[in-house]
Amino acid sequence: MDEKRRFFLSALVPGAVLASAALVTAQQQQFPQNPPPQLPPPFPKFPSPPTKAQLKANRREINKDVDHLFSLAQDLKEEAGKTNTVDVLSVAFVQKTEQIEKLAKKIRSLARD
Repeated sequence: MDEKRRFFLSALVPGAVLASAALVTAQQQQFPQNPPPQLPPPFPKFPSPPTKAQLKANRREINKDVDHLFSLAQDLKEEAGKTNTVDVLSVAFVQKTEQIEKLAKKIRSLARD
C-alpha cells in the first residue's frame, strides 16, 4: 500500500504544480498590469472676443448688406407685381429670392459675431 500511495503522490504533485502555474499565468493574462493613467483632454479654447475695430467693421458691413437686401426686396416686390406668380414663376424671380436668402444668412452670421 505504501508503494501505491507513493505512486499516487508522485503523479499528483507535479500535476498540481503545473495546474497552479497555468492558473497563475491565466490570471495575469486576464488582469494585466494597470496601464499608465491618461491625462484628460485639455479644455477647449474659446475664441477671443472681437475687438472694437472688428465690431465697427461688422456694423458697417451689416448696414451696407441691409441696404442691399432692402433694394433686392423692393425689386422682388416689383417683379412679383408684374408677373402672374400663380401660373408660372420666372427664373429671375427665383434667383432673386435665392440672393435675398444668401444675403440674409450673411447678415445673420455677421450679427452673431
